Amino acid sequence: MKNLLLSCVTLLLLIPFVASPVFAQDTPAQIQDLFERYMDAWNKGDLMTIGSEIYRPPLYIFDAEQTQILPTAQDIADLLSQVRSELDAAGFSHSELHDVSVCELGGGLAFASFHYSRYDQEGKPMDETVLSSAYIVRRSDDGWHLAAHVMQVQPGTLSCSS
Repeated sequence: MKNLLLSCVTLLLLIPFVASPVFAQDTPAQIQDLFERYMDAWNKGDLMTIGSEIYRPPLYIFDAEQTQILPTAQDIADLLSQVRSELDAAGFSHSELHDVSVCELGGGLAFASFHYSRYDQEGKPMDETVLSSAYIVRRSDDGWHLAAHVMQVQPGTLSCSS
């Protein structure tokens, strides 16, 4: 009985280490899941879920000329609502995720890009090429979240070097 109790206590002490990002071998799969949840919420028009569960405010948006900071989930949802309204006015129906590129940076950070296509109400692609969005992704106690959006002018798959 004493050995069983000692084994249980030892196991409980090891769980935080085994579950930590250092031992997480499935980081790309977890980030893929994050982008699938993003796409699902986007297609449903559930922008507040994206703002509060996919992103982790404050959100930093970097482009070549400026940095924008969205301090709250509502600010994120409002910006996404503007984008969605423009797309809907152009006949947008839905987006489809093609794939996700992930470069693990260590320490619970990754650089990731997801590649997708937008379709109109007739099921035709709205863009000539596959689109890409790049992000800095951060792991927290409740999983991976998008911490920053980096404007990706030229769509493409990330290439990571060790």
